[in-house]
Amino acid sequence: MRILYLEDEPRDAELVQASLEADDIVCDLIRADNQQDFVEALKEGGFDLILADYTLPLFDGVSALKLAKEIAPQVPFIFVSGTLGDERGVEALKLGATDYVFKSRLTKIAPSVRRALREAEERSQRKRAEVDLQRSEAYLAEAQKLSHTGSFGWEIVTGKIYWSDETYRIFGYEPGSQPTLERIVERTHPEDRPPVQQFINSVVQERKEFDFEHRLLMPDGSVKHLRVVGRPSFSTEDGRMEFVGAVTDVTERKRAEEELRQLVDFVPQVVWVLDPQGNLIHVNRFAREYTGLTLDEYRSLEKLARVHPDDLEKVKTVRDRGLSTNGPFEVDARLLGKDDVYRWFLFRYSPLLKDGALIRWYGTATEIESRKQEEERVRKENVRLEERTRIAQELHDTLLQTFISATMQMSMALETPGINGPLKPRLDRVLQIMNQGITEGRNTIQNLRSADSRSLDLVMSLSSIQEELSVQSGVDFRITVAGRQQPLKTPIRQEIYRIGREALLNAFRHSRARKVELELEYSDRVLHMRVRDDGCGIDPEVLRVGRDGHWGLAGMRERASKIGAEIEISTEAQGGTNVQLSVPAGVAFQF
Repeated sequence: MRILYLEDEPRDAELVQASLEADDIVCDLIRADNQQDFVEALKEGGFDLILADYTLPLFDGVSALKLAKEIAPQVPFIFVSGTLGDERGVEALKLGATDYVFKSRLTKIAPSVRRALREAEERSQRKRAEVDLQRSEAYLAEAQKLSHTGSFGWEIVTGKIYWSDETYRIFGYEPGSQPTLERIVERTHPEDRPPVQQFINSVVQERKEFDFEHRLLMPDGSVKHLRVVGRPSFSTEDGRMEFVGAVTDVTERKRAEEELRQLVDFVPQVVWVLDPQGNLIHVNRFAREYTGLTLDEYRSLEKLARVHPDDLEKVKTVRDRGLSTNGPFEVDARLLGKDDVYRWFLFRYSPLLKDGALIRWYGTATEIESRKQEEERVRKENVRLEERTRIAQELHDTLLQTFISATMQMSMALETPGINGPLKPRLDRVLQIMNQGITEGRNTIQNLRSADSRSLDLVMSLSSIQEELSVQSGVDFRITVAGRQQPLKTPIRQEIYRIGREALLNAFRHSRARKVELELEYSDRVLHMRVRDDGCGIDPEVLRVGRDGHWGLAGMRERASKIGAEIEISTEAQGGTNVQLSVPAGVAFQF
Protein backbone atom coordinates (compact mmCIF):
# COMPACT_ATOMS: atom_id res chain seq x y z
CA MET A 1 0.00 0.00 0.00
CA ARG A 2 1.33 3.46 -0.90
CA ILE A 3 0.69 6.39 1.43
CA LEU A 4 1.34 10.06 0.77
CA TYR A 5 2.05 11.81 4.08
CA LEU A 6 2.15 15.62 4.39
CA GLU A 7 4.41 16.08 7.43
CA ASP A 8 7.30 18.44 8.19
CA GLU A 9 8.67 16.29 11.04
CA PRO A 10 10.45 13.11 9.77
CA ARG A 11 10.32 11.60 13.24
CA ASP A 12 6.52 11.85 13.34
CA ALA A 13 6.29 10.13 9.93
CA GLU A 14 8.49 7.31 11.22
CA LEU A 15 6.28 6.86 14.27
CA VAL A 16 3.12 6.67 12.11
CA GLN A 17 4.68 4.09 9.78
CA ALA A 18 5.89 2.06 12.77
CA SER A 19 2.41 2.13 14.29
CA LEU A 20 0.87 0.89 11.06
CA GLU A 21 3.37 -1.91 10.54
CA ALA A 22 2.96 -2.96 14.17
CA ASP A 23 -0.67 -3.55 13.31
CA ASP A 24 0.22 -5.61 10.15
CA ILE A 25 -0.31 -2.76 7.72
CA VAL A 26 2.78 -2.83 5.51
CA CYS A 27 3.10 0.38 3.53
CA ASP A 28 5.35 2.47 1.36
CA LEU A 29 5.12 5.91 2.97
CA ILE A 30 6.11 8.91 0.84
CA ARG A 31 6.63 12.12 2.86
CA ALA A 32 6.12 15.65 1.55
CA ASP A 33 6.77 18.71 3.76
CA ASN A 34 5.66 21.56 1.46
CA GLN A 35 2.93 22.42 -1.01
CA GLN A 36 5.01 21.93 -4.15
CA ASP A 37 6.19 18.43 -3.25
CA PHE A 38 2.68 17.52 -2.12
CA VAL A 39 1.05 18.66 -5.37
CA GLU A 40 3.69 16.95 -7.52
CA ALA A 41 3.16 13.69 -5.64
CA LEU A 42 -0.63 13.97 -6.05
CA LYS A 43 -0.27 14.48 -9.77
CA GLU A 44 2.09 11.52 -10.04
CA GLY A 45 -0.70 9.41 -8.50
CA GLY A 46 -0.74 5.78 -7.46
CA PHE A 47 -1.56 6.42 -3.77
CA ASP A 48 -4.05 4.43 -1.74
CA LEU A 49 -4.24 6.87 1.19
CA ILE A 50 -3.32 10.44 2.11
CA LEU A 51 -2.25 11.43 5.62
CA ALA A 52 -1.69 15.07 6.54
CA ASP A 53 -0.70 17.18 9.51
CA TYR A 54 -3.11 20.01 10.21
CA THR A 55 -0.49 22.71 10.72
CA LEU A 56 2.84 23.19 8.85
CA PRO A 57 5.25 26.16 8.78
CA LEU A 58 4.57 27.14 5.13
CA PHE A 59 1.41 25.11 4.37
CA ASP A 60 -1.73 23.85 6.11
CA GLY A 61 -3.80 20.69 6.13
CA VAL A 62 -7.08 22.28 5.02
CA SER A 63 -5.46 23.65 1.86
CA ALA A 64 -3.94 20.22 1.28
CA LEU A 65 -7.40 18.64 1.66
CA LYS A 66 -8.85 20.98 -0.98
CA LEU A 67 -6.01 20.21 -3.40
CA ALA A 68 -6.43 16.46 -2.80
CA LYS A 69 -10.15 16.66 -3.55
CA GLU A 70 -9.39 18.39 -6.83
CA ILE A 71 -6.56 16.16 -8.01
CA ALA A 72 -7.34 12.75 -6.41
CA PRO A 73 -10.90 12.86 -5.08
CA GLN A 74 -11.21 9.10 -4.82
CA VAL A 75 -8.26 8.72 -2.35
CA PRO A 76 -9.25 8.78 1.36
CA PHE A 77 -7.77 11.65 3.39
CA ILE A 78 -6.96 11.39 7.14
CA PHE A 79 -5.64 14.18 9.35
CA VAL A 80 -2.89 13.13 11.80
CA SER A 81 -2.18 16.09 14.02
CA GLY A 82 -1.36 17.18 17.56
CA THR A 83 -3.01 20.60 17.22
CA LEU A 84 -6.28 19.75 15.52
CA GLY A 85 -8.78 19.38 18.34
CA ASP A 86 -12.24 17.81 18.10
CA GLU A 87 -13.97 20.98 16.95
CA ARG A 88 -11.58 21.49 14.06
CA GLY A 89 -11.68 17.77 13.36
CA VAL A 90 -15.43 17.88 12.84
CA GLU A 91 -15.04 20.88 10.52
CA ALA A 92 -12.42 18.91 8.58
CA LEU A 93 -14.84 16.03 8.15
CA LYS A 94 -17.42 18.45 6.79
CA LEU A 95 -14.83 19.67 4.26
CA GLY A 96 -14.37 16.12 2.99
CA ALA A 97 -11.79 14.48 5.22
CA THR A 98 -12.31 10.80 5.87
CA ASP A 99 -11.19 10.84 9.50
CA TYR A 100 -8.80 12.50 11.96
CA VAL A 101 -6.38 10.98 14.49
CA PHE A 102 -4.42 12.70 17.25
CA LYS A 103 -0.67 12.14 17.26
CA SER A 104 -0.99 11.44 20.95
CA ARG A 105 -3.27 8.49 20.18
CA LEU A 106 -1.48 6.68 17.33
CA THR A 107 -2.93 3.38 18.49
CA LYS A 108 -6.08 4.47 16.61
CA ILE A 109 -4.25 5.11 13.34
CA ALA A 110 -4.48 1.49 12.09
CA PRO A 111 -8.25 1.07 12.68
CA SER A 112 -8.83 4.48 11.09
CA VAL A 113 -6.78 3.52 8.03
CA ARG A 114 -8.58 0.20 7.65
CA ARG A 115 -11.97 1.88 7.92
CA ALA A 116 -10.96 4.59 5.44
CA LEU A 117 -9.72 2.03 2.91
CA ARG A 118 -12.85 -0.08 3.35
CA GLU A 119 -15.15 2.89 2.86
CA ALA A 120 -13.13 4.00 -0.17
CA GLU A 121 -13.48 0.56 -1.71
CA GLU A 122 -17.22 0.55 -1.03
CA ARG A 123 -17.53 3.99 -2.64
CA SER A 124 -15.52 2.76 -5.61
CA GLN A 125 -17.72 -0.30 -6.00
CA ARG A 126 -20.88 1.82 -5.77
CA LYS A 127 -19.45 4.19 -8.34
CA ARG A 128 -18.62 1.33 -10.69
CA ALA A 129 -22.06 -0.13 -10.15
CA GLU A 130 -23.65 3.23 -10.90
CA VAL A 131 -21.58 3.61 -14.04
CA ASP A 132 -22.42 0.07 -15.12
CA LEU A 133 -26.09 0.69 -14.40
CA GLN A 134 -26.06 3.94 -16.36
CA ARG A 135 -24.28 2.22 -19.23
CA SER A 136 -26.72 -0.70 -19.11
CA GLU A 137 -29.68 1.66 -19.05
CA ALA A 138 -28.23 3.60 -21.97
CA TYR A 139 -27.65 0.38 -23.91
CA LEU A 140 -31.16 -0.83 -23.10
CA ALA A 141 -32.69 2.47 -24.16
CA GLU A 142 -30.75 2.40 -27.43
CA ALA A 143 -31.61 -1.27 -28.01
CA GLN A 144 -35.29 -0.54 -27.39
CA LYS A 145 -35.12 2.37 -29.81
CA LEU A 146 -33.41 0.32 -32.50
CA SER A 147 -35.76 -2.65 -32.08
CA HIS A 148 -38.89 -0.50 -31.61
CA THR A 149 -39.52 -2.36 -28.36
CA GLY A 150 -40.52 -0.68 -25.12
CA SER A 151 -41.02 -2.15 -21.66
CA PHE A 152 -43.81 -1.73 -19.13
CA GLY A 153 -44.94 -2.63 -15.65
CA TRP A 154 -48.60 -2.89 -14.62
CA GLU A 155 -49.78 -3.25 -11.03
CA ILE A 156 -53.16 -4.97 -11.20
CA VAL A 157 -54.37 -3.92 -7.72
CA THR A 158 -53.50 -0.22 -7.93
CA GLY A 159 -53.85 0.05 -11.71
CA LYS A 160 -50.57 1.94 -11.88
CA ILE A 161 -48.63 1.57 -15.11
CA TYR A 162 -44.93 2.23 -15.74
CA TRP A 163 -43.48 2.82 -19.20
CA SER A 164 -39.99 3.07 -20.63
CA ASP A 165 -39.13 6.02 -22.87
CA GLU A 166 -39.55 3.85 -25.97
CA THR A 167 -43.05 2.81 -24.89
CA TYR A 168 -43.97 6.50 -24.58
CA ARG A 169 -42.57 7.07 -28.07
CA ILE A 170 -44.52 4.13 -29.53
CA PHE A 171 -47.81 5.39 -28.09
CA GLY A 172 -47.00 8.98 -28.94
CA TYR A 173 -47.40 10.32 -25.39
CA GLU A 174 -45.10 12.78 -23.63
CA PRO A 175 -42.47 11.03 -21.46
CA GLY A 176 -43.22 11.50 -17.78
CA SER A 177 -46.99 11.73 -18.22
CA GLN A 178 -48.92 9.08 -16.32
CA PRO A 179 -50.01 6.17 -18.55
CA THR A 180 -53.43 4.67 -17.80
CA LEU A 181 -55.65 1.97 -19.28
CA GLU A 182 -58.02 4.69 -20.45
CA ARG A 183 -55.27 6.44 -22.41
CA ILE A 184 -54.23 3.11 -23.95
CA VAL A 185 -57.78 2.35 -25.09
CA GLU A 186 -58.15 5.92 -26.32
CA ARG A 187 -55.10 5.54 -28.56
CA THR A 188 -56.26 2.09 -29.80
CA HIS A 189 -57.74 1.85 -33.29
CA PRO A 190 -61.55 2.08 -33.03
CA GLU A 191 -62.03 -1.30 -34.71
CA ASP A 192 -59.71 -2.95 -32.16
CA ARG A 193 -61.09 -1.31 -29.00
CA PRO A 194 -63.66 -4.05 -28.20
CA PRO A 195 -61.12 -6.91 -28.42
CA VAL A 196 -58.53 -4.82 -26.50
CA GLN A 197 -61.01 -4.14 -23.72
CA GLN A 198 -61.95 -7.83 -23.67
CA PHE A 199 -58.25 -8.72 -23.55
CA ILE A 200 -57.64 -6.38 -20.58
CA ASN A 201 -60.58 -7.87 -18.66
CA SER A 202 -59.31 -11.37 -19.37
CA VAL A 203 -55.80 -10.55 -18.12
CA VAL A 204 -57.18 -9.01 -14.92
CA GLN A 205 -59.26 -12.12 -14.21
CA GLU A 206 -56.92 -14.90 -15.31
CA ARG A 207 -53.57 -13.26 -14.47
CA LYS A 208 -51.64 -15.44 -16.91
CA GLU A 209 -48.96 -14.79 -19.49
CA PHE A 210 -50.27 -13.08 -22.60
CA ASP A 211 -49.29 -12.32 -26.19
CA PHE A 212 -51.62 -9.97 -28.03
CA GLU A 213 -51.56 -7.85 -31.19
CA HIS A 214 -53.64 -4.79 -32.00
CA ARG A 215 -53.48 -1.45 -33.80
CA LEU A 216 -53.06 2.15 -32.69
CA LEU A 217 -54.58 5.14 -34.45
CA MET A 218 -52.13 8.01 -34.06
CA PRO A 219 -53.13 11.70 -33.92
CA ASP A 220 -51.77 12.24 -37.46
CA GLY A 221 -54.04 9.50 -38.81
CA SER A 222 -51.30 6.89 -39.23
CA VAL A 223 -51.78 3.33 -38.01
CA LYS A 224 -49.32 1.34 -35.93
CA HIS A 225 -49.38 -2.39 -35.33
CA LEU A 226 -48.32 -3.50 -31.84
CA ARG A 227 -47.40 -6.79 -30.27
CA VAL A 228 -47.78 -6.83 -26.47
CA VAL A 229 -46.35 -9.69 -24.39
CA GLY A 230 -46.28 -9.93 -20.61
CA ARG A 231 -46.04 -12.26 -17.65
CA PRO A 232 -46.99 -12.00 -13.96
CA SER A 233 -44.29 -11.14 -11.43
CA PHE A 234 -44.18 -10.87 -7.63
CA SER A 235 -40.97 -8.87 -7.41
CA THR A 236 -42.50 -5.74 -5.91
CA GLU A 237 -41.37 -4.79 -2.38
CA ASP A 238 -44.76 -5.39 -0.81
CA GLY A 239 -45.20 -8.72 -2.60
CA ARG A 240 -48.12 -7.61 -4.76
CA MET A 241 -48.38 -9.04 -8.24
CA GLU A 242 -47.63 -6.95 -11.28
CA PHE A 243 -47.27 -7.68 -14.98
CA VAL A 244 -43.97 -6.95 -16.68
CA GLY A 245 -43.57 -7.14 -20.41
CA ALA A 246 -42.68 -5.55 -23.70
CA VAL A 247 -44.46 -3.56 -26.37
CA THR A 248 -43.09 -3.94 -29.91
CA ASP A 249 -43.94 -1.77 -32.89
CA VAL A 250 -44.44 -4.42 -35.61
CA THR A 251 -45.77 -2.03 -38.24
CA GLU A 252 -42.87 -2.69 -40.62
CA ARG A 253 -43.27 -6.43 -40.20
CA LYS A 254 -46.98 -6.19 -40.92
CA ARG A 255 -46.29 -4.05 -43.96
CA ALA A 256 -43.71 -6.55 -45.20
CA GLU A 257 -46.16 -9.41 -44.61
CA GLU A 258 -48.81 -7.58 -46.62
CA GLU A 259 -46.36 -6.96 -49.45
CA LEU A 260 -45.41 -10.63 -49.33
CA ARG A 261 -49.09 -11.60 -49.50
CA GLN A 262 -49.57 -9.40 -52.54
CA LEU A 263 -46.50 -10.92 -54.15
CA VAL A 264 -47.61 -14.46 -53.27
CA ASP A 265 -50.97 -13.79 -54.93
CA PHE A 266 -49.20 -13.66 -58.30
CA VAL A 267 -47.43 -17.02 -57.84
CA PRO A 268 -49.05 -19.53 -60.26
CA GLN A 269 -49.42 -22.30 -57.67
CA VAL A 270 -51.21 -22.86 -54.39
CA VAL A 271 -49.45 -21.02 -51.54
CA TRP A 272 -50.53 -20.71 -47.91
CA VAL A 273 -49.21 -19.28 -44.64
CA LEU A 274 -49.79 -20.87 -41.22
CA ASP A 275 -49.07 -19.73 -37.67
CA PRO A 276 -46.75 -21.85 -35.46
CA GLN A 277 -49.74 -24.00 -34.36
CA GLY A 278 -50.68 -24.77 -37.97
CA ASN A 279 -53.69 -22.43 -38.13
CA LEU A 280 -54.32 -20.74 -41.47
CA ILE A 281 -53.28 -17.10 -41.81
CA HIS A 282 -53.40 -16.57 -45.57
CA VAL A 283 -53.88 -18.38 -48.88
CA ASN A 284 -52.99 -16.80 -52.21
CA ARG A 285 -55.27 -15.92 -55.10
CA PHE A 286 -54.36 -19.04 -57.09
CA ALA A 287 -55.55 -21.24 -54.21
CA ARG A 288 -58.77 -19.28 -53.87
CA GLU A 289 -59.44 -19.49 -57.61
CA TYR A 290 -58.70 -23.23 -57.72
CA THR A 291 -61.08 -24.06 -54.87
CA GLY A 292 -63.58 -21.25 -55.43
CA LEU A 293 -63.36 -20.30 -51.74
CA THR A 294 -62.78 -16.91 -50.15
CA LEU A 295 -60.14 -16.34 -47.47
CA ASP A 296 -62.80 -16.23 -44.75
CA GLU A 297 -64.32 -19.48 -46.05
CA TYR A 298 -60.88 -21.06 -45.97
CA ARG A 299 -60.42 -20.03 -42.34
CA SER A 300 -63.86 -21.34 -41.34
CA LEU A 301 -63.28 -24.78 -42.87
CA GLU A 302 -61.91 -27.71 -40.96
CA LYS A 303 -58.24 -28.34 -41.64
CA LEU A 304 -57.68 -30.60 -44.67
CA ALA A 305 -61.38 -30.35 -45.58
CA ARG A 306 -60.62 -30.29 -49.35
CA VAL A 307 -58.33 -33.33 -49.29
CA HIS A 308 -59.61 -36.57 -50.84
CA PRO A 309 -61.08 -38.86 -48.14
CA ASP A 310 -58.77 -41.72 -49.19
CA ASP A 311 -55.71 -39.50 -48.66
CA LEU A 312 -56.89 -37.78 -45.49
CA GLU A 313 -55.36 -40.12 -42.91
CA LYS A 314 -51.97 -40.15 -44.64
CA VAL A 315 -51.89 -36.36 -44.96
CA LYS A 316 -52.97 -35.84 -41.34
CA THR A 317 -50.28 -38.19 -40.04
CA VAL A 318 -47.50 -36.61 -42.10
CA ARG A 319 -48.70 -33.09 -41.33
CA ASP A 320 -48.98 -33.59 -37.56
CA ARG A 321 -45.56 -35.22 -37.40
CA GLY A 322 -43.99 -32.50 -39.58
CA LEU A 323 -45.49 -29.59 -37.65
CA SER A 324 -44.15 -31.04 -34.40
CA THR A 325 -40.55 -31.23 -35.67
CA ASN A 326 -40.19 -27.67 -37.03
CA GLY A 327 -38.48 -29.08 -40.12
CA PRO A 328 -39.47 -29.05 -43.80
CA PHE A 329 -41.63 -31.93 -45.07
CA GLU A 330 -43.82 -32.88 -48.02
CA VAL A 331 -46.71 -35.17 -48.90
CA ASP A 332 -48.76 -35.83 -52.03
CA ALA A 333 -52.57 -36.00 -52.04
CA ARG A 334 -55.63 -35.19 -54.13
CA LEU A 335 -57.22 -31.77 -53.70
CA LEU A 336 -60.79 -30.89 -54.62
CA GLY A 337 -61.20 -28.04 -57.10
CA LYS A 338 -64.17 -25.75 -57.65
CA ASP A 339 -65.19 -28.00 -60.58
CA ASP A 340 -65.66 -30.88 -58.07
CA VAL A 341 -62.70 -32.74 -59.58
CA TYR A 342 -59.88 -34.10 -57.43
CA ARG A 343 -56.35 -33.56 -58.78
CA TRP A 344 -53.01 -34.73 -57.45
CA PHE A 345 -50.80 -32.13 -55.74
CA LEU A 346 -47.42 -32.25 -54.04
CA PHE A 347 -47.67 -30.31 -50.76
CA ARG A 348 -44.44 -28.84 -49.37
CA TYR A 349 -44.15 -27.20 -45.93
CA SER A 350 -41.19 -24.94 -45.01
CA PRO A 351 -40.71 -23.38 -41.53
CA LEU A 352 -39.59 -19.78 -40.93
CA LEU A 353 -37.35 -19.74 -37.86
CA LYS A 354 -35.87 -16.81 -35.93
CA ASP A 355 -33.25 -17.52 -33.27
CA GLY A 356 -34.45 -21.11 -33.26
CA ALA A 357 -38.08 -20.15 -32.63
CA LEU A 358 -40.80 -20.98 -35.15
CA ILE A 359 -42.42 -17.84 -36.58
CA ARG A 360 -44.46 -19.03 -39.58
CA TRP A 361 -45.10 -22.01 -41.83
CA TYR A 362 -45.02 -21.37 -45.58
CA GLY A 363 -46.52 -24.02 -47.84
CA THR A 364 -46.91 -24.67 -51.55
CA ALA A 365 -48.93 -27.19 -53.53
CA THR A 366 -47.77 -28.07 -57.05
CA GLU A 367 -50.10 -29.97 -59.36
CA ILE A 368 -48.65 -33.37 -60.32
CA GLU A 369 -51.73 -34.86 -62.00
CA SER A 370 -49.89 -35.63 -65.26
CA ARG A 371 -47.03 -37.24 -63.36
CA LYS A 372 -49.43 -39.42 -61.38
CA GLN A 373 -51.20 -40.44 -64.59
CA GLU A 374 -47.87 -41.35 -66.12
CA GLU A 375 -46.91 -43.34 -63.04
CA GLU A 376 -50.21 -45.19 -63.28
CA ARG A 377 -49.63 -45.86 -66.97
CA VAL A 378 -46.15 -47.20 -66.25
CA ARG A 379 -47.56 -49.35 -63.47
CA LYS A 380 -50.07 -50.87 -65.84
CA GLU A 381 -47.33 -51.41 -68.42
CA ASN A 382 -45.27 -53.20 -65.81
CA VAL A 383 -48.23 -55.43 -65.05
CA ARG A 384 -48.54 -56.18 -68.76
CA LEU A 385 -44.81 -56.88 -69.01
CA GLU A 386 -45.02 -59.22 -66.03
CA GLU A 387 -47.78 -61.12 -67.78
CA ARG A 388 -45.77 -61.29 -71.00
CA THR A 389 -42.78 -62.55 -69.05
CA ARG A 390 -44.92 -65.24 -67.42
CA ILE A 391 -46.16 -66.36 -70.84
CA ALA A 392 -42.59 -66.39 -72.15
CA GLN A 393 -41.49 -68.58 -69.27
CA GLU A 394 -44.37 -70.95 -69.89
CA LEU A 395 -43.50 -71.18 -73.59
CA HIS A 396 -39.85 -71.77 -72.76
CA ASP A 397 -40.55 -74.46 -70.19
CA THR A 398 -43.12 -76.34 -72.26
CA LEU A 399 -43.34 -75.94 -76.02
CA LEU A 400 -39.76 -74.78 -76.70
CA GLN A 401 -38.20 -77.44 -74.48
CA THR A 402 -40.33 -80.08 -76.19
CA PHE A 403 -39.17 -78.90 -79.63
CA ILE A 404 -35.54 -78.90 -78.51
CA SER A 405 -35.87 -82.44 -77.15
CA ALA A 406 -37.57 -83.65 -80.33
CA THR A 407 -34.86 -82.02 -82.43
CA MET A 408 -32.14 -83.75 -80.45
CA GLN A 409 -33.87 -87.10 -80.89
CA MET A 410 -34.32 -86.50 -84.61
CA SER A 411 -30.65 -85.53 -85.03
CA MET A 412 -29.51 -88.66 -83.23
CA ALA A 413 -31.81 -90.80 -85.34
CA LEU A 414 -30.52 -89.32 -88.59
CA GLU A 415 -26.95 -90.03 -87.53
CA THR A 416 -27.72 -93.72 -87.02
CA PRO A 417 -25.88 -95.91 -89.61
CA GLY A 418 -28.10 -97.23 -92.34
CA ILE A 419 -30.50 -94.26 -92.41
CA ASN A 420 -30.44 -93.54 -96.12
CA GLY A 421 -32.79 -93.84 -98.94
CA PRO A 422 -35.67 -91.66 -100.17
CA LEU A 423 -36.98 -90.98 -96.61
CA LYS A 424 -33.81 -89.23 -95.32
CA PRO A 425 -34.18 -85.95 -97.33
CA ARG A 426 -37.67 -85.58 -95.97
CA LEU A 427 -36.47 -86.19 -92.42
CA ASP A 428 -33.65 -83.65 -92.92
CA ARG A 429 -36.25 -81.11 -94.05
CA VAL A 430 -38.37 -81.86 -90.96
CA LEU A 431 -35.28 -81.30 -88.76
CA GLN A 432 -34.55 -78.02 -90.54
CA ILE A 433 -38.11 -76.82 -89.98
CA MET A 434 -37.92 -77.81 -86.31
CA ASN A 435 -34.65 -75.85 -85.83
CA GLN A 436 -36.21 -72.85 -87.54
CA GLY A 437 -39.17 -73.12 -85.18
CA ILE A 438 -36.84 -73.22 -82.20
CA THR A 439 -35.07 -70.05 -83.42
CA GLU A 440 -38.35 -68.27 -83.98
CA GLY A 441 -39.60 -69.43 -80.59
CA ARG A 442 -36.52 -68.07 -78.89
CA ASN A 443 -36.98 -64.72 -80.65
CA THR A 444 -40.62 -64.63 -79.62
CA ILE A 445 -39.75 -65.40 -76.02
CA GLN A 446 -37.07 -62.70 -76.08
CA ASN A 447 -39.59 -60.19 -77.41
CA LEU A 448 -42.06 -61.19 -74.73
CA ARG A 449 -39.49 -60.89 -71.95
CA SER A 450 -38.15 -57.45 -72.91
CA ALA A 451 -39.17 -54.35 -74.84
CA ASP A 452 -36.64 -53.99 -77.65
CA SER A 453 -35.66 -50.86 -79.55
CA ARG A 454 -38.72 -51.17 -81.78
CA SER A 455 -41.02 -50.39 -78.86
CA LEU A 456 -42.99 -47.20 -79.25
CA ASP A 457 -42.68 -46.44 -75.51
CA LEU A 458 -39.17 -45.50 -74.35
CA VAL A 459 -40.19 -45.55 -70.68
CA MET A 460 -41.67 -49.03 -70.93
CA SER A 461 -38.63 -50.29 -72.82
CA LEU A 462 -36.11 -49.07 -70.29
CA SER A 463 -38.20 -49.97 -67.24
CA SER A 464 -38.11 -53.67 -68.16
CA ILE A 465 -34.32 -53.96 -68.10
CA GLN A 466 -34.11 -54.70 -64.38
CA GLU A 467 -36.42 -57.67 -64.74
CA GLU A 468 -34.73 -58.76 -67.97
CA LEU A 469 -31.41 -59.01 -66.11
CA SER A 470 -33.03 -60.74 -63.11
CA VAL A 471 -31.51 -58.09 -60.82
CA GLN A 472 -31.89 -58.80 -57.11
CA SER A 473 -35.00 -57.25 -55.56
CA GLY A 474 -32.89 -55.30 -53.06
CA VAL A 475 -32.03 -52.69 -55.70
CA ASP A 476 -34.39 -49.70 -55.53
CA PHE A 477 -35.11 -48.86 -59.19
CA ARG A 478 -37.12 -45.70 -59.78
CA ILE A 479 -38.30 -44.05 -62.99
CA THR A 480 -39.34 -40.40 -63.15
CA VAL A 481 -40.92 -38.64 -66.11
CA ALA A 482 -41.08 -34.84 -66.06
CA GLY A 483 -42.92 -32.74 -68.61
CA ARG A 484 -45.31 -33.84 -71.33
CA GLN A 485 -44.10 -36.90 -73.25
CA GLN A 486 -43.68 -36.34 -76.99
CA PRO A 487 -43.27 -38.88 -79.81
CA LEU A 488 -39.67 -39.49 -80.81
CA LYS A 489 -38.20 -40.02 -84.24
CA THR A 490 -37.64 -43.74 -84.73
CA PRO A 491 -33.84 -43.70 -85.37
CA ILE A 492 -33.30 -41.28 -82.49
CA ARG A 493 -35.50 -43.34 -80.18
CA GLN A 494 -33.44 -46.43 -80.95
CA GLU A 495 -30.16 -44.67 -80.14
CA ILE A 496 -31.56 -43.16 -76.93
CA TYR A 497 -32.80 -46.60 -75.94
CA ARG A 498 -29.41 -48.20 -76.60
CA ILE A 499 -27.58 -45.51 -74.61
CA GLY A 500 -30.05 -45.79 -71.71
CA ARG A 501 -29.90 -49.57 -71.82
CA GLU A 502 -26.09 -49.57 -71.67
CA ALA A 503 -26.11 -47.12 -68.73
CA LEU A 504 -28.65 -49.23 -66.84
CA LEU A 505 -26.78 -52.47 -67.61
CA ASN A 506 -23.61 -50.97 -66.15
CA ALA A 507 -25.50 -49.76 -63.08
CA PHE A 508 -27.21 -53.10 -62.41
CA ARG A 509 -24.29 -55.38 -63.30
CA HIS A 510 -21.17 -53.58 -62.11
CA SER A 511 -21.89 -50.71 -59.69
CA ARG A 512 -23.10 -52.76 -56.69
CA ALA A 513 -25.66 -49.99 -56.21
CA ARG A 514 -28.54 -50.06 -53.76
CA LYS A 515 -30.46 -47.41 -55.69
CA VAL A 516 -30.74 -46.77 -59.44
CA GLU A 517 -32.72 -43.87 -60.89
CA LEU A 518 -33.84 -43.22 -64.46
CA GLU A 519 -35.20 -39.78 -65.26
CA LEU A 520 -36.68 -38.57 -68.56
CA GLU A 521 -37.32 -34.85 -68.73
CA TYR A 522 -39.28 -33.47 -71.70
CA SER A 523 -39.16 -29.72 -72.42
CA ASP A 524 -39.74 -27.48 -75.43
CA ARG A 525 -36.02 -27.21 -76.14
CA VAL A 526 -34.38 -30.46 -75.12
CA LEU A 527 -34.90 -34.04 -73.96
CA HIS A 528 -32.81 -35.04 -70.97
CA MET A 529 -32.21 -38.64 -69.96
CA ARG A 530 -30.38 -39.21 -66.66
CA VAL A 531 -29.26 -42.51 -65.16
CA ARG A 532 -27.91 -42.25 -61.60
CA ASP A 533 -26.78 -44.84 -59.08
CA ASP A 534 -25.25 -44.79 -55.59
CA GLY A 535 -22.75 -47.55 -56.29
CA CYS A 536 -18.96 -47.74 -56.35
CA GLY A 537 -18.50 -45.35 -59.27
CA ILE A 538 -16.11 -45.64 -62.22
CA ASP A 539 -12.35 -45.24 -62.04
CA PRO A 540 -11.37 -41.81 -63.48
CA GLU A 541 -8.87 -43.42 -65.84
CA VAL A 542 -11.55 -45.78 -67.15
CA LEU A 543 -13.87 -42.81 -67.63
CA ARG A 544 -11.20 -41.08 -69.69
CA VAL A 545 -9.87 -43.88 -71.95
CA GLY A 546 -12.21 -46.83 -71.38
CA ARG A 547 -11.35 -50.43 -70.46
CA ASP A 548 -9.48 -52.86 -72.71
CA GLY A 549 -11.84 -55.25 -74.43
CA HIS A 550 -14.95 -53.21 -73.56
CA TRP A 551 -16.62 -50.54 -75.67
CA GLY A 552 -19.69 -49.70 -73.54
CA LEU A 553 -18.61 -46.16 -72.53
CA ALA A 554 -17.11 -45.44 -75.93
CA GLY A 555 -20.23 -46.82 -77.62
CA MET A 556 -22.49 -44.48 -75.65
CA ARG A 557 -20.35 -41.50 -76.61
CA GLU A 558 -20.30 -42.55 -80.26
CA ARG A 559 -24.07 -43.00 -80.40
CA ALA A 560 -24.62 -39.59 -78.76
CA SER A 561 -22.24 -37.91 -81.19
CA LYS A 562 -23.89 -39.62 -84.16
CA ILE A 563 -27.31 -38.09 -83.38
CA GLY A 564 -25.98 -34.66 -82.43
CA ALA A 565 -26.58 -35.09 -78.70
CA GLU A 566 -24.38 -34.33 -75.69
CA ILE A 567 -23.49 -36.94 -73.10
CA GLU A 568 -21.79 -36.45 -69.76
CA ILE A 569 -20.55 -39.42 -67.72
CA SER A 570 -19.20 -38.64 -64.27
CA THR A 571 -18.51 -40.19 -60.92
CA GLU A 572 -19.72 -38.26 -57.86
CA ALA A 573 -17.27 -37.42 -55.06
CA GLN A 574 -19.42 -39.27 -52.52
CA GLY A 575 -19.77 -42.28 -54.81
CA GLY A 576 -22.08 -43.33 -57.59
CA THR A 577 -22.20 -42.66 -61.33
CA ASN A 578 -24.24 -40.09 -63.25
CA VAL A 579 -24.94 -40.41 -66.99
CA GLN A 580 -26.79 -37.50 -68.60
CA LEU A 581 -27.83 -37.43 -72.24
CA SER A 582 -29.15 -34.16 -73.71
CA VAL A 583 -30.87 -34.32 -77.12
CA PRO A 584 -32.06 -31.08 -78.78
CA ALA A 585 -35.81 -30.97 -79.36
CA GLY A 586 -35.36 -30.54 -83.11
CA VAL A 587 -33.36 -33.75 -83.23
CA ALA A 588 -35.47 -35.86 -80.87
CA PHE A 589 -39.13 -35.01 -81.38
CA GLN A 590 -41.57 -35.58 -84.20
CA PHE A 591 -43.27 -32.34 -85.20
